[in-house]
Amino acid sequence: MVRALTALAILLGLAALSACGDGPGESRIRGDTLTIYSSLPAHGVSAPTAREVAAGERWALAEAGGRAARRRVRLVRLDSTRPGGRIWEPALVSANVKRAADDPTAIAYLGELDYGASAVSVPITNEKDILQVSPGDGLASLTTVPPGRPQAGPARYYPTDRRTFVRLTPSDLRMAEALLARVRASGARRVAIVFDGQIYGRELTAELAARARRDGPEPVAAEELHGDPAGMPDLVKDLAGERPDAIVHAGVTGPLTVPLLGALSRGLPRVPFFATSGIIARTGPLPRAPARVEALSTVPPAAEVGPRQQRVLRRIAGHAGLGRISAEALHGYEAMRLVLHAVDRAGPSRRGVVRVAVRRRDRSSLVRNDRFYLYRLSRGRFIFERELR
Repeated sequence: MVRALTALAILLGLAALSACGDGPGESRIRGDTLTIYSSLPAHGVSAPTAREVAAGERWALAEAGGRAARRRVRLVRLDSTRPGGRIWEPALVSANVKRAADDPTAIAYLGELDYGASAVSVPITNEKDILQVSPGDGLASLTTVPPGRPQAGPARYYPTDRRTFVRLTPSDLRMAEALLARVRASGARRVAIVFDGQIYGRELTAELAARARRDGPEPVAAEELHGDPAGMPDLVKDLAGERPDAIVHAGVTGPLTVPLLGALSRGLPRVPFFATSGIIARTGPLPRAPARVEALSTVPPAAEVGPRQQRVLRRIAGHAGLGRISAEALHGYEAMRLVLHAVDRAGPSRRGVVRVAVRRRDRSSLVRNDRFYLYRLSRGRFIFERELR
């Protein structure tokens, strides 16, 4: 009997140790090298931002001596776009994340940067207990059930039923609320929405419509941008028939952006136009537009950040050999720092790294995810105006 009790005590002790440690499902990485994968667009509208985010990632790793938890850390950058492409491609994002998932040394995945792309990668990193940190994807359904799309909640992204995703930017739901606050401040009582048909545009449109129905102004139309530029005057004619007091653009700049704004400048020149930072990504000037065009961004100009951020930006620029760099680089820097901190705290355990990162509330972060910044179109280009409180 005594021997049986002793054996039971040993078994219970081993079980307790297993519960406190990694256990068989913890995906502890063996060896002296850990790999962090970074999925960023090398082409298209987000490529300039991606270069700066990548520079921030590299500097944070260099600052840590290329090590975490006394192991060498290898950074592998992957491309989420094709040469000549405009935005991310699902097949390439899928290939990127599968490469990370198949690597037994992978400890984290930095991505995605483009709006909505994380919807492809999160289920795969989640299944492998790999921490995913997004420097810029605000897709709301990754973390909450978005209004207007009750079937698009986070449950479908997490097959393990454990959260493994962290973002450094406000969700699109908060962006929708901030946009509608600007629309209401303009005095508008009726709002029309135009969207680009991508996952980000569709989800943001549903959120805008749901929040507008609840809080105003009345949503009177939602038109998808598709087809060729010659169809933009007819689209504007349809919008004019609904008599909107304001128009909101939900999506990323594309081939129809200039024709749309040109048609609006002729058909609805006095109706204010509100957009997300997706429209700021356009590199060239906008030749024709309505009298009032505003865009909200989650990133301030580099000149507007604090002294500490300025110092880090100078170091990132120097390390990357760049003369100037935008505040977007801080998102890459903080994404890498978050991963390295989690690895230092948890060791080379995928699940342990996830636990530390998901629970972390770092007040020392150089990136604020509770602010929006107002830009106005002036002489064809977006000019920073002020931070919104």
